[in-house]
Amino acid sequence: MKPDIKIIYEDEGCIVIYKPAGLSVQTARASEEDVCSKLKNHLKGGYLGVIHRLDQPVEGLLVFAKNKKTAAALSEQLQSGKLKKSYKAVVSGEVRESGTDVCYMRKNASSECEIGEGEDFKRAELSYEPLASKDGTTLLNVKIGTGRFHQIRAQLSHLGFPILGDLKYGSDESKEKSAQAGVKTVALCADHLEYFDVSSGKIRKFDTRSQNKAFEIYDL
Repeated sequence: MKPDIKIIYEDEGCIVIYKPAGLSVQTARASEEDVCSKLKNHLKGGYLGVIHRLDQPVEGLLVFAKNKKTAAALSEQLQSGKLKKSYKAVVSGEVRESGTDVCYMRKNASSECEIGEGEDFKRAELSYEPLASKDGTTLLNVKIGTGRFHQIRAQLSHLGFPILGDLKYGSDESKEKSAQAGVKTVALCADHLEYFDVSSGKIRKFDTRSQNKAFEIYDL
């Protein structure tokens, strides 16, 4: 049995949920549970518009549309940057200064994010701010200007501070620290979400705390 979603907010146009680590947003495997199948059961087969996604091992907030009008409005906000998201990550190493990184990446044949140059590489922008450091790790606040496949995980690793619990993009050092701390899933959480609610004319803001063991280092 996959871990269950938690509905944070719902109205006639949209539904905001917390996705636990280990659950896919949408899978092609008919026998495997995912967020979309759970929400469609909740909505009794009604319309469900997927606006954005999180990797299977990543937890956090997601908003889905319940009708086409809201889906179009939220998708436009996502493209224009008006749908705002931020993340918390626990990374290996001490990050002393805030920064912005721009690189180019693609999804390769092994379903991994590859950073490099070429025609099929797409621009990826990420900014980060260190919030605290402890025991050879740093708690970062992360924002992305683009939404590439595995972007945050691959880009932070490329910068030299891989996320704890990330076996795919982690370093030997980060994997060792993860094992010592008992961190078994990626220490990345989409912890803040805000968007303009077209039906009410209000800005909706949501925050959550991570359930990942790595965040216990910082009492989150």
